[in-house]
Amino acid sequence: MRRILLISGVVIGAVVLIAAALTAYAFFNLSSIVARNESRILARVSDELGRRVEVGKIQAQMGWGVSVEVSGLKIADDSSFSAKPFLAADEVSIEVEFIPLLRGAAKVTRLKLIKPDIRIVMNARGDLNLSTIGSSPIDVRRKTQKAPPSRRAKRRSSLADLSIKALSIEDGAIHFNDLGEKMAPIQVRHLDFDVTNFNAASAFDVETKFAFPGEEQNVEASGKLGPILDQGVPDASGMPVDLKLQLDSILLDKIRPLAEVGSEIPPGLSIPDAVSASGTVRGSFGKLAIALNTDLSGDRVAYAALFNKPAGTAMTVNANGTWAEQLEIANVNLKLSDLELTASRFSGGGTQPLSAQIDSNSFNLANLSPMIDAAAGYGVSGMSEIHGTAKLDTNASSMDGTVTLKQVAVKLGPSWPGGISDLNGKIRFTDGLEVVEPTSFTLGSAHANLEGRVESISPLKASYALKADSVKLAQVFAFAANQPGDVINQLAVKGTADGAITSPRMTATIQSTDGSLENIPYRNLDLTAAYFNRRASAHPLNAGVFGGSLTAQADAVFGAAPTFNAALQMNNLNVEQALRSQNIEAASTVHGFLTGNVMASGSGADWNRIKPTLRGSGRVAIANGKLVGVNIVADAVNAVAAAPGVSQLVNVGFRSSHHGLLVDPDTELQSANMSYQQVGPRFTTHDLYAQSPDYKITGDGWFDMDKNLAMNADIRLTLGLEVAIPVSVTGKLPGVRVLPDVPTLAERVAMGAINAPGRIIRGGVSAVGSMVGAGPSAGSSIPSIPNPINALKKLLP
Repeated sequence: MRRILLISGVVIGAVVLIAAALTAYAFFNLSSIVARNESRILARVSDELGRRVEVGKIQAQMGWGVSVEVSGLKIADDSSFSAKPFLAADEVSIEVEFIPLLRGAAKVTRLKLIKPDIRIVMNARGDLNLSTIGSSPIDVRRKTQKAPPSRRAKRRSSLADLSIKALSIEDGAIHFNDLGEKMAPIQVRHLDFDVTNFNAASAFDVETKFAFPGEEQNVEASGKLGPILDQGVPDASGMPVDLKLQLDSILLDKIRPLAEVGSEIPPGLSIPDAVSASGTVRGSFGKLAIALNTDLSGDRVAYAALFNKPAGTAMTVNANGTWAEQLEIANVNLKLSDLELTASRFSGGGTQPLSAQIDSNSFNLANLSPMIDAAAGYGVSGMSEIHGTAKLDTNASSMDGTVTLKQVAVKLGPSWPGGISDLNGKIRFTDGLEVVEPTSFTLGSAHANLEGRVESISPLKASYALKADSVKLAQVFAFAANQPGDVINQLAVKGTADGAITSPRMTATIQSTDGSLENIPYRNLDLTAAYFNRRASAHPLNAGVFGGSLTAQADAVFGAAPTFNAALQMNNLNVEQALRSQNIEAASTVHGFLTGNVMASGSGADWNRIKPTLRGSGRVAIANGKLVGVNIVADAVNAVAAAPGVSQLVNVGFRSSHHGLLVDPDTELQSANMSYQQVGPRFTTHDLYAQSPDYKITGDGWFDMDKNLAMNADIRLTLGLEVAIPVSVTGKLPGVRVLPDVPTLAERVAMGAINAPGRIIRGGVSAVGSMVGAGPSAGSSIPSIPNPINALKKLLP
């Protein structure tokens, strides 16, 4: 028995010694063992992966376990995807448990790759090069050629036998290339990746940092991945993902060139500053559910020529979507100042306009309008709410839905004193058509109502109708500040607008029951007007003014020095009222009712500037007129009576019979007419004609708007004096000087005597008196001053 025990002990001891010797040999000679079996090891690994594996050097060391250092590792890619290596690493460190290794089982405790380059490729069918790892090339070809994609025979992967406690990548790079897209590949640089509790058949923990798309690490992710295998077969697209993300210093212009992602970014969107975001990625690599949120308060954000947010304005964005064959946005929640807007049901993207359902809360326009290019500078305030489908296109954005406006106020321009307030209404958008439903508002102190249709924004095509009870222009327009009394009552406007939105062409019919414009009271205003490029026209303008009526065809150009030209038809206008309305001094002197046709042009921002630039012509007639404070006829007769050589023409009897005419303080103009040319405030005429019951006047000269006058005239009395009295009238009304032209008058008297010699021969001087005036009354005699007619008697036969 002892012998058996002794033999057994010796055998066991020998086995232990042999095992110890083998272990010691393996421990101290592991590198040489690996070196001698390198080809066989690589062949087996290549076969298990289904990819050719190459190394520069393999070196093993013993410690508490076995450490294998591999340099120059290259794992080939599936040739149907790429000729470049799937993985290339400068160094690979593998720690393996020693005892299981002796039994032929490789239990890796840690795998570390230093500076690896990993290339992931997706073909046009959506297959990844990862999907063929663990399959032989023959299997891959057989599955690809003979079996439908949905029924491929799947070979159990050797990854199922691989259990790694820890996996890490240091300073790696990943290149993702979608062969179905022509855009640049996605590249991840400076990748640090740590995996704990790795098992291809179960979920494992991951933590990573990398640089994307620049050179500084700015993306962090942590969570769980896996399992990699589905029933023992690799399933890259179906591998579960549950990660938290943190992204920093992301530049939009760096993302835009990338395949898949860049094509979904609207071309008009601009964010020049770096963006940070956080979120989650869940689902599988084949279909990822992505949730991101970002705070853009410190960033500048702009969209085309529509929106421009400066840095410092509160703005946050929360987005949810999926990424399968392409990125699909499920919804975006935007907070901008007090605006809360949700965009959902996205469609389009890439080359197609991006559209989405838009819904907002009731928000304050005063906070948002400074960031809307079209509204900036107009002081928009009030509340609004938006619901509908918006289509974002850099060429022509559009919307189908409604915009509700409450208590909105809008300035009509940066320099205008007033504007619109208390606006309440709704704008409805349908198939590119914009309808402004009846909308009430206040214009200055006027109560108004507006409705309209916009069929197109670019080019603009719109129509509108406006009504207002009483518009005080000084409350609305800066140019009307000097005329605080100007008002338009019962205003009704119907018009259209077309052309470019930045420079529209507008036409309108304007009607008003009464009011005042440029201090000109009117009634029954009816105007057809047009405006384009700072040019306005009225063709025609009809109105009752100054007790009569006016029809005008006018054009004006607005600017620092506005210009105008006009053609007027006047009927029975009260001249005094017209002159007084424009503060023309002649208003107190010239009275009557004017009818005629006038053409005028000029330039200037007010009357004092306009007056020297006036140019015009016309023909006018005055009825029931007078020159107040001056009696040109009486002054002429009195001047003749006092003139040596012709005074005998006006005797006592003549004066007595024309007493009313001579004592009248005014020049009566029963009717008058003339044609004229105007330069500045001066009117020049060569055919002035005026008459009253007592006389007729013809004239040639000029007068101006400041009552200055210089004119030569003939005055022919109706009774008592057959010779026309030539006079010159100069000065400023009413203090003008009326001087008779004595030589001309004497010549006319002489010519009259030659034509009537019998009367002069028979009556002598008395006959002259009876010819040029009434016969002497009782107790009167003809003045004894020399009579120039007597000098002509010797010429008579």
